[in-house]
Amino acid sequence: MTASDEAAMYTGGPLVEGPFSIDPKSGIITLVGALDKSHVSYRLNVTATDNGRCCGGTTSRSSRGVVVIEIKDVNNNAPKFPDCSSYKPVVMEKENVGTSVIQVCGTQPQSVAD
Repeated sequence: MTASDEAAMYTGGPLVEGPFSIDPKSGIITLVGALDKSHVSYRLNVTATDNGRCCGGTTSRSSRGVVVIEIKDVNNNAPKFPDCSSYKPVVMEKENVGTSVIQVCGTQPQSVAD
């Protein structure tokens, strides 16, 4: 199958930012490099262009759009329970279902940027 047989072609516009690649045949956006920890999102300008043969036509048409990729923080630090040694809950055997047994306080430090 040649490029002229394809129904659509996808490209990144002049403002594609970040370590992403757009497959020209499928339009699948792939991460191709490391993410910058200072970015919370990336904007990719995408253009889809057909081969002009859709619906019996001969004129190629295109459409543009913006894809926003949001980066979610992953915290790899384990939670800590500073008062863990003082937790000594007691439950009476005839307590009702749903009775609160203990309230604990935990913290989870955020990762430090490299």
